[in-house]
Amino acid sequence: MRMIDMLKSLDDRNFFLLSIGLLISADVAILLNIPFLRQILGFFFLTVLPGLLILQALKLNKIGSIEKLVLTVGLSISFLMFFGLFINNLLPSLGYETPLSTISLLLSFNIAFIVFAIIACRTNKDKVFSLPNLNLTASEKAFLIVPILFPALSIFGMHVMNTADNNIILIFLLFLIPIYVVFVCLFNQKFPKRLYPAVIFLISISLLLLLSLRSNHIIGTDTHQEFYLFQTTLDNLHWRVLTVGNALDACLVISILPMIYKSILNISPEFLFKILYSLIYSVSPLVIYVISKKYVGEGYAFLASCFFMFQATFLLTASNARTNTAILFFALAMMTLFSDRIDPLKKRILFIVFMASCMVSHYATAYIFFFVMIGTLIGVEILLKKFTFKKMMSLTIVVLFFALIFFWYSQVTETGFTAGVSFVEKTLNNLNRFFIAESRAEDYKQLVGLEPINPILSRVNLVFTWGTFIFIGIGVLTMIKRYKEMVSISNVKHKKPDFLKTKFEMEYLIIVLMCVGLVVIMVALPHLSKGYDIYRLYSLAIVILSVCFIIGGMSLSKHFLSKERTCAKKETLFASKSVGSENGSEIRAYLIILLILIPYCMLTIGPIYQLFGASCTITLNSEGEQYDIKYVHDQESYGAKWLKISTYDKAKIYANQYGSKRLLSQGGIHSRYAAFIEDKKAIKKGYIYLRYYNVVDGKLRGLQGHTYNMTEYSDILNEMSKVYANGGSEVWKK
Repeated sequence: MRMIDMLKSLDDRNFFLLSIGLLISADVAILLNIPFLRQILGFFFLTVLPGLLILQALKLNKIGSIEKLVLTVGLSISFLMFFGLFINNLLPSLGYETPLSTISLLLSFNIAFIVFAIIACRTNKDKVFSLPNLNLTASEKAFLIVPILFPALSIFGMHVMNTADNNIILIFLLFLIPIYVVFVCLFNQKFPKRLYPAVIFLISISLLLLLSLRSNHIIGTDTHQEFYLFQTTLDNLHWRVLTVGNALDACLVISILPMIYKSILNISPEFLFKILYSLIYSVSPLVIYVISKKYVGEGYAFLASCFFMFQATFLLTASNARTNTAILFFALAMMTLFSDRIDPLKKRILFIVFMASCMVSHYATAYIFFFVMIGTLIGVEILLKKFTFKKMMSLTIVVLFFALIFFWYSQVTETGFTAGVSFVEKTLNNLNRFFIAESRAEDYKQLVGLEPINPILSRVNLVFTWGTFIFIGIGVLTMIKRYKEMVSISNVKHKKPDFLKTKFEMEYLIIVLMCVGLVVIMVALPHLSKGYDIYRLYSLAIVILSVCFIIGGMSLSKHFLSKERTCAKKETLFASKSVGSENGSEIRAYLIILLILIPYCMLTIGPIYQLFGASCTITLNSEGEQYDIKYVHDQESYGAKWLKISTYDKAKIYANQYGSKRLLSQGGIHSRYAAFIEDKKAIKKGYIYLRYYNVVDGKLRGLQGHTYNMTEYSDILNEMSKVYANGGSEVWKK
């Protein structure tokens, strides 16, 4: 307690001493390889300390504690990538061939952190560090009893699922979370506002851990190639361009970033890659909370954060590492742009940092970010001719972003820029296929209900999914229709609506329109939905549109209330006591929002589908198409590793599409040495790798989704010799 009291207010000298003390403690734990302590202190050393020191050096003392927390994590990750890139290129020029080894990184980070600590203490003479009041009242502890169990239920439930194939605890958790959200809203007047961030984080980390802890191996499709890139960097202790030969080389977030964590934490590479991005992305709903709270208050900001967390791509963070990390940086950039507590110069610095971090995380998301900035700048210049408002977006920042994109994607990594140009070219060439459904991505088809998993439930899901779209649309239309009241314009004086805490900036309205426009364009242009997953774009847009979802619900509430008061000649007892009061109006708005949000949540996270016997989510069952495609069995991993050490480097290996991905991530066997086996006539001398689905289920999935029986390949296998088998994977040689 005495230590906590000391941390509530530290001067520059004590802050410097504390930083050095933590630095030394982490160094000792890392160098002596002390179990658990190395991982705990090492994670703090990488994820918190650099960002905290940078914040203190920038003297951002006026921002709130939650804003400071998310900026700390964001700046730490940005620092690790860019400083890691600097060390990666500097040390080899000095004759050190393994710049990303533990000793070289530890020494470099220590020097950098000490420099930051000195700068922070010299520039920030005010109270440089403080903790919020952590003393909880009895009622606050009571409200936290349930959510504090969420992570434990997530971890234990997934352990039971992995070992006993029993999902009862997970289903209980996934019902408990939306029930608690309803409980918080119904008791919003009694619920302590300062607990909202804690509850949001507990829900966030619980949902993200589900996929991260599923199985002993990575899960997904693109994640196999991402993990291969990380493994290549790990083997060399040095990041090099064109290790894979495609646009992934531009994504430092899947190469240098996990490499740094692996060197410092010393944990299993595959476990690290599975869990790291979920831990980082768990703060993203807090960013949505900070953005939304400014405009609609704490309670509605809580619901906006829940809406963000209940998106499909949020739950799949463990298999969408680079995309979701880029979306986190986009969200941090938006939060910084619209913060009232950050000076303009420091705001530009932070915006540029997060802009560049998005660029080195995912090329396609960076392009979308760039288009949003261009559209916003054009919109600002047009509206400035009619209205007077504070301008935030500048031509300088947009030009700088383009220069960074061109330099990084064209001059350094090369393939990222080429991929972007090719993407635009294919999009234009496919305009003539506008009305052809087959030219669109599978995710788009599922969204509009063309290929339902379960006919009845998918139609119900469609209703509530489009219900969220309608809420967002109403929110956007409300902002446009009532812009004089809802947008801050100097030469237009109108009182803001009572449901707004403060007016929106003009840039916010323009970015809202840009996000809506991009989603519409994505749906309209066939190739766009294939080149950049529509759900990914929607997740990026939701960063801004979550507030519109809430405003849509509040607008409907006001409309129904107004209609009821107009039509009713006499108020009922409930109307006089509740609806007519501010509290009653707020409860009505909560109920209308929850009417869409909770069913949407239950359908997205999967328990409803599971109860009705539809296998739609890999976290709750061990069957179905997604399980067969994405789940990596231990036997498959053992078979791929055996094949790697038992064959020469350029041996021809045949496997199906998903078998090739397992060869890549589990055995480090690149696709240029593997060929698909759908065409039996193309099989020549070499090896055939069969995965679990081929061996146990006796089936093979083709490139176009066609399923073959393995009996169709019996004539080929009869001419070969089985050289390896473990019950779930086989290798045949010809």
